[in-house]
Amino acid sequence: MKKIIIILLLLIIFIPNIVYAQNETVSQESIIKSQQETLGINSFIKEADKYTKDVYKDIDIGELFSSAISGNIDNKSIISSITNLVRWRSI
Repeated sequence: MKKIIIILLLLIIFIPNIVYAQNETVSQESIIKSQQETLGINSFIKEADKYTKDVYKDIDIGELFSSAISGNIDNKSIISSITNLVRWRSI
């Protein structure tokens, strides 16, 4: 009984793994575009640009969305735009 278990374990360990993956690279831009199309984000970005272009002149909403998905958010430009807005409103 022990011999059968040992043989089965050895067979399981040494059976080659078959992988059907393809060596294909997908660009980050194509992923973002496909997400925008499937979620209908393009109309949201256009509406957000329409309402925020007067207030936040330094921030592009489409670029902000793309950077948020990829994880590369530029906090300095967002914070500087907000502080400029607060300064303008306080005057």
